[in-house]
Amino acid sequence: MYGIYSVVQVSVRFIVVPLTAVSGVDYTVSGTSVSLLDGQHLALVPISLIRSTQPKLARSFIVRLLDSTTGGAAVGQPAQCVVTIRETRDAHGIFGNQPFHAFLILFL
Repeated sequence: MYGIYSVVQVSVRFIVVPLTAVSGVDYTVSGTSVSLLDGQHLALVPISLIRSTQPKLARSFIVRLLDSTTGGAAVGQPAQCVVTIRETRDAHGIFGNQPFHAFLILFL
């Protein structure tokens, strides 16, 4: 016998608040929400770091989850986190190759 089931999708909206990092210079955001299917416990937030050719000190921004969700979900606490982009190699003035640091933000 086959059962009848439905797939529940939850959508969570977010905003990015710049602190010392600059949108379009240090990072890009390619959306304003993430979706999770029934049983899914994490999702990637669509934020990409921009590789720089110049030395830079550490920069940061906030990712804040908004209360406007779909699918019957509720945003718990903490509803935000500070993301720090590490300083590039020789950030105080010597030019050269620099590492590229990526990050993931998880929803549990």
